[in-house]
Order: sequence, then C-alpha cells, then structure tokens
Amino acid sequence: MNSRNDEAAISSGLKRLSIEIARPSPALAARFAARLSEVASRPDSVPIRLDGAKIEARKDGTLLAAALKNGVRVMHACGANTLCATCRVKVVEGAENLSPMRAKERLSLRYHLSMSPRVRLACQARVLGPVDAEPVFPLCGTLPGES
Repeated sequence: MNSRNDEAAISSGLKRLSIEIARPSPALAARFAARLSEVASRPDSVPIRLDGAKIEARKDGTLLAAALKNGVRVMHACGANTLCATCRVKVVEGAENLSPMRAKERLSLRYHLSMSPRVRLACQARVLGPVDAEPVFPLCGTLPGES
C-alpha cells in the first residue's frame, strides 16, 4: 500500500463529500435569495412580534404605528398623546431595542401606577431592533367598521 495514494484518495473523498453536503437544495437556495432581496429592498424594516403576531415595523417608528399599519389591535384612547396609557405593552423580549423612555412617558406610566421597567407605552416606544411585546389591555370583540 502506498500511503501517499491512500491520503490522496481520502482527501479527494472528503472534498467531494464536503461539496455535496455544503450545497443547499435548489428550493432552499431560492427561498434564501428571495428573502435576502426582500430584506435588502427594505433596510429600514424591523421584524417584531406584537400580541403574538409577527409583523414588520419601520425602524424608529412606534410600536402603535406598526400595530395599526399591520392590523394588530391595540387600545389607544387618547390618540397617541401620552395621556391615557391604554396603549401599555409588556415587553417580553428586546427591551434594549426600544428607544429610551422619555420623561413624559415615565410620568404617564407613574401616574397610571405602572412602575415595571418592562412596561412601555406603544405610542411612545420607538423600534430600533427586534422586539416581542404584549398589550396590557387586549381588545375583545369587534369595533364598528370591523368585519
């Protein structure tokens, strides 16, 4: 036996296997390419989860704006003026990916006795990265104009 021939045979066999294993299926490659072009075409879009729904939010947009744009129902009685705190959300994950809390939001939450650092106002919390949040006051039933 020639050890040089054995090494060459093993080396070529390993190379062939690594090429076969590393090559993804055409369907997977096509899905990856489509998703990559979709994400590249919207660099200011951030994936978030709000009330269990996976949606896209505009980077530096509010959680409430993302919810309204994507049809996720979040209570907001004062029209996003930081007054009523009905749009409170509990941040499950990604609190560091929200804008820092401003004094007006902190004051509104304190006035409405929400002292938890995980609670934010959806009308004031701006999205900087992936976030998972749940409304504190979920809406039940349908509103006029909804089907």
